[in-house]
Amino acid sequence: MFEVWDEYHLINGELERLTESLPGSGLGEVIKYVLTSPGKRVRPLILVLSSEAFGCNAVESVDAALAMELVHAASLVHDDILDCGTQRRGAASAFQKYGMEAALLCGDYLISRSIGLMSGYSQPVIEAFSQACMEMSEGEMLDLASRNRPEDYYLCICKKTASLISASSKIGCLIAGADDEDVALFESYGMHLGLAYQVADDLNEFLGMEKGKSSEKTSITLPVIYSRGHSKETTLSLCAEVIRDHCRAAKMALAEAGGDEKIKARLGSIVDKWGEECKSLKNRC
Repeated sequence: MFEVWDEYHLINGELERLTESLPGSGLGEVIKYVLTSPGKRVRPLILVLSSEAFGCNAVESVDAALAMELVHAASLVHDDILDCGTQRRGAASAFQKYGMEAALLCGDYLISRSIGLMSGYSQPVIEAFSQACMEMSEGEMLDLASRNRPEDYYLCICKKTASLISASSKIGCLIAGADDEDVALFESYGMHLGLAYQVADDLNEFLGMEKGKSSEKTSITLPVIYSRGHSKETTLSLCAEVIRDHCRAAKMALAEAGGDEKIKARLGSIVDKWGEECKSLKNRC
């Protein structure tokens, strides 16, 4: 889907250029391994599209988009360390392939590089990025704790996953100079999209359909919590309804916001993608 978008190729091209300037040491090898693994680039795409929705040229926001992708990559590396993850995106995790020390340093480098990329933007952009990174770290900590209630799960994923997607849409608007109301609506779009994505991802894992990722430790997710008091079929229906609700809320936020309608339609198609995957899960089960 995203492969036909010019923004996708712009982001991948800039990532490729970035890998050419990596350290010549063993650390550079680890970082390159992480950055060249296949990915949808959803966060940087949302950032660039959000900026374009308010008249910004993609080139002006691409450094911020790269920063978002780097800090996301770092979070995956650190997540695999915390969970003893052995496989990520269908290949050995950096933790599995290079060991904990190298993986930890790789994550540190990616975060540091992301700060450099974001430093050329306005103070509100930098603050939004910083806040999202802090929330993501807090979410990782919450993920280590025992969770028995849906509200505990939501607090965790709001911070661990949705915060970065929400910040991507917010930062794109800030770079383009959108007004406060539109910034808030795009931020809401990203938050609901992030929540829908994480519940769908956890449902995939619960149903045994997640083939590209494996770890020794497992988190207590919403499907697991629901399954304690419901049948598998009911658990699936409850989770599917949660995903649909967040998809609807994301689309509604976009509809209420200003900005270029064609660009917003493309942002809406990202929501539709998760909705379609949800329907597919229900049909297959």
